[in-house]
Amino acid sequence: MPSLILLGCYLLLRRQINMNIDLVSGSHAIGQSLYHLEFCPKYRYNSMRSEHVKSFLEQIFRQISEKYKIPILALKVMSDHVHLFVNIPPKYSISQIFQYFKGISAHEVFQQFPGFKMRYPEGHFWSKGKFYRSVGVVNPETVKKYIEEQEDFVSECKEKKQSTLIEFS
Repeated sequence: MPSLILLGCYLLLRRQINMNIDLVSGSHAIGQSLYHLEFCPKYRYNSMRSEHVKSFLEQIFRQISEKYKIPILALKVMSDHVHLFVNIPPKYSISQIFQYFKGISAHEVFQQFPGFKMRYPEGHFWSKGKFYRSVGVVNPETVKKYIEEQEDFVSECKEKKQSTLIEFS
């Protein structure tokens, strides 16, 4: 009986929210945990300006996504930072998600590009800092558009400053 109530709530919410992103159903729970994540390399070096490094990181992030079943809704690797728009399963915390994406990708980068060990002699590719925001109050399509068009916006901007979500809503 409780599952029928949850299903009814789910269908009602889908109609009200009108989103293309499915709610996650678990044991006695249904919901959505969409997050916009950002992080950058240590010292904010432009370490990812090479298309080869960018595509390698995108590939690694997608492998992490598949392995841990963390859907990536949008991904953009910029020259000095990364944007991820993910739907986090309820069994993971934000800290765990950052551990997976930053830790595994750093290990793989040092394996694939040994030259980075010279630039990062202490073995830390990513900075300690991170940004995360729940996307519950912002339309998910706005966040997705913001991430996908970030590179075009930056190249058009004379000051080379990062855009904000407000400019895309």
